[in-house]
Amino acid sequence: MNEELFPNQLLSRLGGLSIATKSGRLGHHKGTHRSRKTGSSLDFSDFREYHMGDDIRHIDWNVYARTGQPFIKQYLDEQEMRIHIVLDSTKSMQVDGKWDYARKICVGLGHIALKSGDTVSVSTRVQGQSRFIRKKGVAQRAAVTKFLSSIEEPNSESGFTDNLLSYIPKALTVLFLVTDGLEETENWAHLFKRLRGICNDVRVILVQSESEELPSYEGDVRLVDIESDDGVEVTMTNRSIRQYIEAKEIHEGKLFALAKKYGIQIIHGKVHAGVMTLMTKRMRQVGWLE
Repeated sequence: MNEELFPNQLLSRLGGLSIATKSGRLGHHKGTHRSRKTGSSLDFSDFREYHMGDDIRHIDWNVYARTGQPFIKQYLDEQEMRIHIVLDSTKSMQVDGKWDYARKICVGLGHIALKSGDTVSVSTRVQGQSRFIRKKGVAQRAAVTKFLSSIEEPNSESGFTDNLLSYIPKALTVLFLVTDGLEETENWAHLFKRLRGICNDVRVILVQSESEELPSYEGDVRLVDIESDDGVEVTMTNRSIRQYIEAKEIHEGKLFALAKKYGIQIIHGKVHAGVMTLMTKRMRQVGWLE
């Protein structure tokens, strides 16, 4: 991943956003999120950079006089959130720009959380091996971007839901799953049931390309499953396209119903719409960001 894939000027547009949650499972380290616990200490803890919207009464003017930069006094009752992002690296993520789009989402979420003083971790699987990074602080944004850049292409042989629980850390505030959601619904049902015991706020972003929404193939074609290499000869007609769309809608309907059953939130992430539309509009509309 490089500057051209997610330019700094676009990342800067995310600077005023923060991850919103109703979960009460906050960490015990300093951050920028007010704890809901009563009786917590108001002792001074540290400084952090002033962000647009902060109460100017909390600016330390002595520090401002020395440095020329506004800093906010931070107290022990301001606690961090622990954000974890799981990136789907199965082979189906290779096609139609889904992979770059998914990595942009991860970079954007990481950027927002780190700038808010939260702890961010990201995990995925590469050639059967789990890859994991955990960072905190705005200075660590480059490290998270570099980590995601180092994953050249999705090539996991196993399914996204397989062994996923083994590389998710404990005591999370918010868990994001960035995936195309093509696993069998039985696998999702098993995963969703267990995820609720790990995190109270689980969010799934279904990455979809334009060709997945409405195939543009014509005539006789051979379709190959990129993960299994199984192929099938198909004549693309209006009827076959309608059958595909119906099957897709049935799968997604089951997935959304399962998510609702287990209190998990899902939104679509459409590659052709762009990551900024997803993060600055859609995620704000559903209350994921504020």
